Amino acid sequence: MKNKSLVSNGGELNPAVISASKFWILLDNGHAKSTPGKKSPKFPDGRQFFEYEFSRDIVKRISEELKKLNINYKIVTPEVDEDILLTTRANRVNRYCSNFGKTNCLLISIHANASGMGKDWMSARGWSVWTTKGKTKSDEYADIFYKEAEKLLPLNGMTLIKDKSDGDFDWESNFTILQKSWCPAILTENLFQDNKTDCEFLMSDKGRDIITQIHVNAIKQIVNGN
Repeated sequence: MKNKSLVSNGGELNPAVISASKFWILLDNGHAKSTPGKKSPKFPDGRQFFEYEFSRDIVKRISEELKKLNINYKIVTPEVDEDILLTTRANRVNRYCSNFGKTNCLLISIHANASGMGKDWMSARGWSVWTTKGKTKSDEYADIFYKEAEKLLPLNGMTLIKDKSDGDFDWESNFTILQKSWCPAILTENLFQDNKTDCEFLMSDKGRDIITQIHVNAIKQIVNGN
């Protein structure tokens, strides 16, 4: 029997119940086209980075790889133009948790970091992963992502930023999408969109392939462990 998507073309949740025994990856597109400030300054040649486009491209690339690997996934936020409320995103995640089991799910929210509002180039740079405050299963998963990023990014001139104050690699903040989701949840900040060096990398096919591979490599480890 074919599974039906919980999200309709209009972005609303369908009432159909999906049953599954395998682990599920829930992919959240960070922000939308209408979200203010989520872009880079313009390069002299007119090029510009937009976080909504990046996050959707990365989620698309990840989902294509997961499909090849026969790993279950759902895209939580398919909308492009409308910036879906964080509580709505979390509610969608929790609907999946209700159907698949919260211990059988992992939410991954895909973002690019920024230290400004897209008007000027800034000096902050680096890749990071975030969880909620306190020791949870999410920390374990976040460390797997960090270690995969550590294998690939420095080889390509990119840096990572970590917070080892509590013994692991992730940064912790009670972001709504993470705090209100019932399942383990992480948020990846894939370099800085307003750092010129990071941004050039994020706008390149090679850079996006590497970011995708970080996520897919980590997901494979997590799924194999579950």
